[in-house]
Amino acid sequence: MEKGGVENPNKINEYACACSIVDSIISIIFGYDTGVMSGAMIFVKEEFHISDVKARVLAGILNLCALVGSLSAGRTSDYVGRRYTIFIALIILLLGFVVMGYGPTYAVLLAGRCVARVGVGFALMIALVYSSEVSSPLTYGFLTSLPEIGISTGILLGYLSNYIFSGLTLRLGWRIMLGIATIRSLFLAFDILKIPESPRWLIMKGRLGEAKEIMFKVSNSS
Repeated sequence: MEKGGVENPNKINEYACACSIVDSIISIIFGYDTGVMSGAMIFVKEEFHISDVKARVLAGILNLCALVGSLSAGRTSDYVGRRYTIFIALIILLLGFVVMGYGPTYAVLLAGRCVARVGVGFALMIALVYSSEVSSPLTYGFLTSLPEIGISTGILLGYLSNYIFSGLTLRLGWRIMLGIATIRSLFLAFDILKIPESPRWLIMKGRLGEAKEIMFKVSNSS
């Protein structure tokens, strides 16, 4: 690619697509958490002997905690950057899933779910922002739809996890269902560090040289 080339409206930038795909994988984790809890809840109620009210709190607390994460993500991303905000979201998710997978009591399980959902709020807000800021007009619609596709994929994987691990013992099955997401979160945290920062954020911070270099990589110029 030559710097100073002209925009090619028919060219799809594979580098920008790859960055958005990596960024959108975090939505799969959100979808997984949503889907897997529907099946894990059956085993959680049986082990902890909780009431229907407590079960509803465990399932419904996600929206409140995700709201906290979403409200915090914007200012955080403006301060540390889009990429590192996604990294922070993954670390929060990782901690939440570890606590949920451990879950010796209902209170600990609820705390882990709250932590994970704060990370989800961070992730959902910033994943879409990052995808929109590295995409060209040609691929904007496709790349910004990837987080939604990721959520649906994650829900499906959650249901499959329910089916696969439902045959394990009561104490082990649901913990593996919830805790297995830590593996994907851990690997994704390393992948996120390999993608570039948003050129728009770099421009906001006056780092024009770095922004220009990344824009040449993600644009459709030829």
